[in-house]
Amino acid sequence: MALIAAPALARGLRAVLIAGLLAAALPVAAVDVQWHGTATVDAENAGWGRMARLADGHWLAVTTRFHAGQPTTLQVSASTDNARSWQPLSSVAEPGRMIDNGELFVLPDGRILLAMRSLIEGSSYRLHLYASDDQARSWTFLSTIARNEAPAGRKDRGVWEPVLTQLDGGVLSVVYADETRADEQPSYNQVVSQRLSTDGGRTWGPVATIARQPGGGLLRPGMPVMARRPQGGFLMVLETCGDDPQCPVSYKVSPDGRNWPDGLGTPLADQRCGPHVMATRSGTMFVTSCANAVSWSSDSGAHWQRVPDPAWPLGFRHSWPAVVELGPGEIGVINSVDGAVKIRFGTYH
Repeated sequence: MALIAAPALARGLRAVLIAGLLAAALPVAAVDVQWHGTATVDAENAGWGRMARLADGHWLAVTTRFHAGQPTTLQVSASTDNARSWQPLSSVAEPGRMIDNGELFVLPDGRILLAMRSLIEGSSYRLHLYASDDQARSWTFLSTIARNEAPAGRKDRGVWEPVLTQLDGGVLSVVYADETRADEQPSYNQVVSQRLSTDGGRTWGPVATIARQPGGGLLRPGMPVMARRPQGGFLMVLETCGDDPQCPVSYKVSPDGRNWPDGLGTPLADQRCGPHVMATRSGTMFVTSCANAVSWSSDSGAHWQRVPDPAWPLGFRHSWPAVVELGPGEIGVINSVDGAVKIRFGTYH
């Protein structure tokens, strides 16, 4: 969860920045992206769009729907023409609870998972997981990933933004922003946590902290997203909020998606707040964030360069974009734009 902490918190980020500058970019083959056209996924009172491809090539998207005086809900929409047009398919509501941060994931057996955060502010914070066995037409509650049922009225003791990834051996990973260590000694204002499941999300193993401020403090690593690296292993992007209101983005690399180096990672230039990363089948990785820039890497994330033209020329905005591969040589950036969720298409080579 992105929040601004107290000033004078830059010391940890400064050390990370120095490490990043030492890893100056080496010459690599340039990737050129040309943006061409948009489509509307959810046209009204919508935000936070995320997508997943089904085995038949059709696409699903989940968006948050906002209702005047009522709790938020999630809408799932479907596309049969490679994301060019969308139709509502199903919805999820939890009466009395605010749900958001929807994340879709398709298991190898075709079952579709939908993770989300669910809360009663100041009273109950949970990450919930639903499953569908009928191509997302209906949903059944599967498990609670994480929870805090005793926040003592605090609005900053929650769990947020779950993201699912398949590891080797059929292990399902979830990473998320976690404020539940803020009352420990030492205190961690927010950390990135991970849990693993060996049964498709029905049950979850113990919580592991995989990104935190060394020694504790008020820095807030969060909003993690993982992707499998083309050259092996996994890369995770995250934000770290502190005295910079735009929350610098960094990345960490793991050989297996479960063992991560200490610290806050290596800075990723041109990206700020709410990052999202993916790897294409051709071996190029792309990342975007609330800076609304797109960066690419042709060496599994060791070095990054910014695409000169943004997919969405919005500047820094809490629009929570995500980038997906639509097909050979084509990507899309789904984003919240003026109360709607839209996707912009781009070809690259």
